[in-house]
Amino acid sequence: MNKIFFTITIISSLFFSALTFAQQDDKRIKIEISLKDGNKLVKAPVRSATFSFTKSVVNSETNESKNNYYFSLDFEKQDIVLLTALMKNKAGIDGQITMTDSYGKQATRKFDFTKGRIDSMSDQITADYNSSYMSLICDSLIIDGVKID
Repeated sequence: MNKIFFTITIISSLFFSALTFAQQDDKRIKIEISLKDGNKLVKAPVRSATFSFTKSVVNSETNESKNNYYFSLDFEKQDIVLLTALMKNKAGIDGQITMTDSYGKQATRKFDFTKGRIDSMSDQITADYNSSYMSLICDSLIIDGVKID
């Protein structure tokens, strides 16, 4: 009798702890973009961010070489305030992408950029899933204090 009671208690405890753990929607890594729009600071959560760097793209008309910095950003949904800030500042807007470990085990990453502007964008809307993608092109980039040239 004691074995049956003990077994049922253990199974019940495991079941309820698994239910509690499954209901947590806690993301360990928090990614956020923030833009300086005049005196306002616009912030939006990012699901994932990818950085790419192209060295010395030569303009065929001016024979000038220029580095290009790109961010591909994946959002759970389109942030209209962020989109408005980017559309309003056609010449580009300064900002930062930060990645923070909520457990505190990994160092915070900071990507500072200047004159960020939308290079491409797509928005996916379905009955049960929303997603937005944005590619920013920037004039300069500093990753964790290191200027990328």
